[in-house]
Amino acid sequence: MDDNQNIYILNIFAQHEHCFTFEDFLKYAQPDFNRELLKHALLNDSRFIVLNKENSDTNYFITKRRLFQWFCQLNLRLAHAKKFRLSKHQLAILISFLCIRERWDTPPIEVIQFGKQFGFIGTNYTENQYVFPLAYILSFMSYKLSETTVQYIIKEVSSNTIDVNFPFRHLAQKIIQEKFSCFTYRECYVIKAREGLLTGGKMTLEWIGLHYGITRERVRQIESKFWYKLRHPVHAPTFSRALIYNIMSRQGSLTITSNSSEEFIMSFLAKCSGVPFVRLSDIEMVTLGAFSEDSILPKSIGSIFKYVDVASIISRLESEDCLCFVKSDLKNLAENIKRVRLKSLNKRQKAYLALRTIGKPAHSAKITEVYNSLFPEHPSTEHNIHAVLSYEEYGVVWIGIRSTFALKEWGYEHPSETLFDTVTKIVEEKYKEITRPVSFEIIVTEMGKYRQFVNHNSLTIASHCNPNLRRVGKNSFIPRKPNEKETQEDISAKELDRVLREFKTKEQGESTIANNPKNEKITEEPIKLSDTKIKYYKKIFKLYKKYGTFEKVARKVSLTSERVREILEGGNKIGLFEYPI
Repeated sequence: MDDNQNIYILNIFAQHEHCFTFEDFLKYAQPDFNRELLKHALLNDSRFIVLNKENSDTNYFITKRRLFQWFCQLNLRLAHAKKFRLSKHQLAILISFLCIRERWDTPPIEVIQFGKQFGFIGTNYTENQYVFPLAYILSFMSYKLSETTVQYIIKEVSSNTIDVNFPFRHLAQKIIQEKFSCFTYRECYVIKAREGLLTGGKMTLEWIGLHYGITRERVRQIESKFWYKLRHPVHAPTFSRALIYNIMSRQGSLTITSNSSEEFIMSFLAKCSGVPFVRLSDIEMVTLGAFSEDSILPKSIGSIFKYVDVASIISRLESEDCLCFVKSDLKNLAENIKRVRLKSLNKRQKAYLALRTIGKPAHSAKITEVYNSLFPEHPSTEHNIHAVLSYEEYGVVWIGIRSTFALKEWGYEHPSETLFDTVTKIVEEKYKEITRPVSFEIIVTEMGKYRQFVNHNSLTIASHCNPNLRRVGKNSFIPRKPNEKETQEDISAKELDRVLREFKTKEQGESTIANNPKNEKITEEPIKLSDTKIKYYKKIFKLYKKYGTFEKVARKVSLTSERVREILEGGNKIGLFEYPI
């Protein structure tokens, strides 16, 4: 078989309207054909696409011309039906009409890739779903205009070689220039100046009037005359085709950067075609097909995290029936919306986001580290973040451990009582129940009913230094009787250290504990928690609750701000009160 015969058979199948197999192709060959040569010629012909079917060794072929026409017609039908999303199964059924004898269970990857190249189809973040941006844009045009537009596109493009480098943008510019030649020079100049097509910026009626030596009202009349002529069926399909070609060159993207030459030409073509568009000044973008800014940037918010979380923003945009964006547009919009919204947050909201990003209870030092990584342009100190978190807004709560915070949405709550009061309550209830001294181990076990987190060193201090309890033996306690004289049972520093070391050793699972040598005499270096000192600490705390700053409290009690802070932190450490408030 010579080359002329190969070309003859290829040209026959180049006009085929359905998928075909190599076996179908061989029916047109002579008996003495070279099978491998013919298959090589078919595989290397740029007019055809090879389709691979799942769970099948058979290859199917279809012309790019026919696939282009099919996608154009599909988008037109979807536009008329106002349906811009299809599931994978629905699309597979429609593609099956291209094949006479076979049915597709899933869309061929090659068909999807071909459609994406020309903006016919796109994917989004919803699994097993496809979007059709051209159908979305065509749906805004009148029935007759959309029909005419698609017919012209099929006629113009099908007569050329269709590939990924097809010059859609150049074709759009060409037909726009040809159509402008149908209007007067003055009409063209006025409309181009008004729409920003001349200098990249829109000119006012006054400026154009001065340029031509006419009134602004006359300029407005010329502009109105252009838009009246544009409604004629001869002119309208040209600009609608140009709009579709530009979208196809952008692979279905419907978002444009503001104040760019592309924005002015796309918004002009959308205006000519009756397609709505919105300028989002906050994120410096223009979106085609949107009626209002609120549909993309709603003012009301629920969760702060969802307000600035990219995945949550994408999910909301996908759920809007009045919007239709491909995956790249969704990501671009979401990232720009997040960037702008982060700038509008106050410090307490930012601190909440930093804690929410960590995802578990965290110390203020860790929260500050994450905060500064999220907002490097406005870094903060740990002391400042601690103060901000202490307001406990947006679901932030202090969980009973020094400078450690969590979120209510994680199931945490602010302790209802101080650690000293909670230990007292536990000992009183258990002593009444078991009628014998309450061991420290029981206190630790029962504490889980009142607090999800507790610092065990603080719990040790709250037990051994509690003025409402009396220690019996080594690590057991009973409630102090109301009429019992409150004699201070001082605990030496070394004794308290021993208790803390013993607990730490047990916590680490060690078999021995580090006690002081038996013969060593413990020198008395008592840490006295007298009633006077406790009352004084509580007085400082009440003043802080009333005035809110270290400076104001310091002036009232004649102390330095640093000393006030130390008293508050010390009282919190031993459980006298809960600071921060």
